[in-house]
Amino acid sequence: MDDTDFLQQESSSSVWGSVVYVFESYGWYMLILSIILAVVYNNTIKSYIKKYREDKFEKEYSAKYHKNPDVFAAHVNAQQLWAEKMQEKYNKEAEKHEQKMKEKEEKRKQELMENYGGSEGYVLGGRSGRKDDDKPKSLRPDYHPLMGGGSSSTYRPPRRSPCGGGGCGK
Repeated sequence: MDDTDFLQQESSSSVWGSVVYVFESYGWYMLILSIILAVVYNNTIKSYIKKYREDKFEKEYSAKYHKNPDVFAAHVNAQQLWAEKMQEKYNKEAEKHEQKMKEKEEKRKQELMENYGGSEGYVLGGRSGRKDDDKPKSLRPDYHPLMGGGSSSTYRPPRRSPCGGGGCGK
């Protein structure tokens, strides 16, 4: 028993050693060859296989429906029923959406009427009956852009020089 186990171990290790030797010797060649085969397959062979499968399907399809026109008529009828069903579903969804948009528009009009008391003209961004508490606070209470105050008043434009770099006329 010990001799057969030893022989099996030796033969499996020699097979493993042979495989390792082949990969050590020819690994880069095998890698480059596999990359080239993958590129060739993706660019050419894949399209031929796809075309072959499509042609085969077309031939089977035409043979099936030319032999039995009743099956073809039933298939066309089923397609038409499916298309009508999908159209009805789309029409229902479109009607729901349209109704929802009308409700939203009515709600917006009602809100405008409540905010501005039904007057034709109204001030942009405010209610006619707004309380002082509702008045929005400005971010900086001392900010008055038309008064000219603040740090922006210290800006002075640079002097113009006859030279592009600015250092030649002194």
